[in-house]
Amino acid sequence: MKRHIFILVSFVLAFSARSAAPLTVDSCLSIVMENNISLAAEKLNLSIAEAEIRASKIFEDPTLGVEYANNDDHRMQMGQGIAVELGYTFTPGRRGAAVDLAKSEAELSYELFEDYCRNLRFEAMSAYFEAYKALQLYRLALSFSESMDQIARGDSLGLAIGEIREVDAMSTRIEARLARSEARRALSDYHDSMLNLAVLMGNPRLADEFEPVSDALPMVLPEIDDETLIDEALKRRSDLRAAMKNVDVAAKALTVTRRERNMEFEVALGYNYNTEVKNELAPAPRFSGMTIGVTIPLKFSNLNKGSVNAAKFRQQQAEQQYAQARIEIESDVISALRNYRTTLAQLQSLDAETLIESEKIYNSYLDAYTHGDVSLVELLEVRGNYEEIQKLHVETLCDTSTAFARLMAALGL
Repeated sequence: MKRHIFILVSFVLAFSARSAAPLTVDSCLSIVMENNISLAAEKLNLSIAEAEIRASKIFEDPTLGVEYANNDDHRMQMGQGIAVELGYTFTPGRRGAAVDLAKSEAELSYELFEDYCRNLRFEAMSAYFEAYKALQLYRLALSFSESMDQIARGDSLGLAIGEIREVDAMSTRIEARLARSEARRALSDYHDSMLNLAVLMGNPRLADEFEPVSDALPMVLPEIDDETLIDEALKRRSDLRAAMKNVDVAAKALTVTRRERNMEFEVALGYNYNTEVKNELAPAPRFSGMTIGVTIPLKFSNLNKGSVNAAKFRQQQAEQQYAQARIEIESDVISALRNYRTTLAQLQSLDAETLIESEKIYNSYLDAYTHGDVSLVELLEVRGNYEEIQKLHVETLCDTSTAFARLMAALGL
């Protein structure tokens, strides 16, 4: 028995000796938004989009051709010639359409990044409240374990002086062991939840450096009409703006596809120089000349409108996805509202008076047990009810905070 108590005390002291810094919700969010690796990777999409805009502004490269001719000058003395030609190919409207598309895709990237930040903030807050809940449940389990240890020590003393039966002393020792096991499991759950939170903060080692200290008290939502909240969400949600921008991107992509089918023009400017022809039958002086020409391809390939039709279908798809996004946002807000109101009602039902009364009942039964007025079975039953109420209060408190955080995320805040 003494060995078990020593192990429990060492276990508690080891946990308490850690110098964990207090961590509030706001400071947690600040660390996450500054150090989260996935967020840093997602942010690179903005730089990529800016680079794509610069790339889309490039002009077509000109062509330079050089030609040399030897008209059997060695044998027939027909002379030699050299020609230089500078050409440039362009498609009217294609570059401007490509620049517009790149700009629209960059705006889409910014909206997607904002939506990623919104989801990450909610994920971090949820992980924070889970860690806080796990910590409070561990403290409750530890408190109940210490209480059962005191009862077990009292029963061992009572057994030694012959005041209680051996079976009762054995029962309290078993209950004390079970309580210690529950405390260890609760501590393990807390460590796991802190590790999940630390990963979001960008460094798993932060799990041992911080401890959530927020009261996790949920904010009360003002009395606002549900339709008004839905309208506000439709105005604020970055994912809806992203869906709207995706429609614009699809429209710009259709324009680019059409511009790429425009008639191409190749303009060429040439200069040629010919040496003197010394052939006796057809002599000619040396001379130079200029040439200018335009090449127009015959776009029979435009008869195939597969690429244009595909771009049109993608635009229609984007429009339908936007309509679906509106429906999903409305559903998300309604679901978040119902969840928040349900958990808030559950929390309000567990008022302070209920908690105080359950504690008084447990303490009275504990005092009665020490005087031999109630049995161990009755004490354990009351203790189980008291423990359940305390756990339910902690869980409901944190779940309500999470529900409020989800509602704020659903509203785009």
